Amino acid sequence: MKLWAVLLVAVSYSLAAADLTVSLPGHQLDYPLAELKQQLPVKRVELYDPVYGQQKSYLGFLLTDVLKLAGYQNGMPGDELKLVASDGYAPSMPLSLLAGEPVLAFAEAGKADFEFEAVTQGKAKLSPAPFYLVWTQGAAAKHQPWPYQLVKIELVSFAETYAALYPTGVTQDSAVYQGFLLFKSQCLSCHSINLQGGEVGPELNAPKNVTEYWSETNLRAFIKDANSFRYKSKMPSFSHLKDEQIEQLLAFLRYSKAHKVQL
Repeated sequence: MKLWAVLLVAVSYSLAAADLTVSLPGHQLDYPLAELKQQLPVKRVELYDPVYGQQKSYLGFLLTDVLKLAGYQNGMPGDELKLVASDGYAPSMPLSLLAGEPVLAFAEAGKADFEFEAVTQGKAKLSPAPFYLVWTQGAAAKHQPWPYQLVKIELVSFAETYAALYPTGVTQDSAVYQGFLLFKSQCLSCHSINLQGGEVGPELNAPKNVTEYWSETNLRAFIKDANSFRYKSKMPSFSHLKDEQIEQLLAFLRYSKAHKVQL
C-alpha cells in the first residue's frame, strides 16, 4: 500500500473513532459521533463563516442539546464553557452566549462525516474535524470563539479555574481589569498567563513577562498586525482594537509581571 493511502486510512480511522468529551461538575462523558446522531436532532445551518470568508453550510448539533444530553442543568456551578481543541487552543465563552444558538458542526452539508474544506492556520492547512463550533449569526458573531478541531467542552468557574491569572486588588473600572477582560476574550484562547490558558501561542508571563523582552512599541504594533512582523503568522490581526484597548492590555501584562507563578 502506498504511503498516501496508509496516511489516508490512519486519518480516516482516527476521525471515525473521535469522541467529544463533555465535562460537567461531578462527571465527564465521551460521545462518539454515532451516539450523538442517535440521541440528538441533526441541524443544517447556512451562514457566512468569517474563518473561511465565505458562505458555508454545515451539519451539526445545537450546543445546548449536547450539554443537556450530558446532564447540564440551570444552576450548576460554573459560569463559562472552556472549549478545548486538539492543538491546545482553548477559548472560553460565558454561558450567556448559548442564547446565540451555536452549533457543533461535524461536517459540511453534502459531505461525509468529519469532512470539511481545509482552513489556513499560519503556514499550515488544517481540517476543522472532528468538531467545529459555528454561530448562526455568521459575520455578526465574528468576534466570538469559532474553535475547530474541538475535542472537549468543560463547564468551569472562570475565577477558580484561572485563579493564577485573575487580577486581585484592582477595581473593575481600572485599566488593569479592563485589560484582563480583553485578554480573556481576545488572547486567552491561544496564550497562557502563569501557565493558565491556551497552548497554541507562547506563555506570556513566566518565567519572563513578555514586556521584559519585547519593547512596548513593538508589542503595540505586533498586537495590531502580527503579519507585519512574521509572514503567515498564526496570530490573527487585532486591528479592530482601539489604541486605548491596547494600552489596557499592556497594563494587565505589566500587572502580571509582578504576580508570577513560581514552579
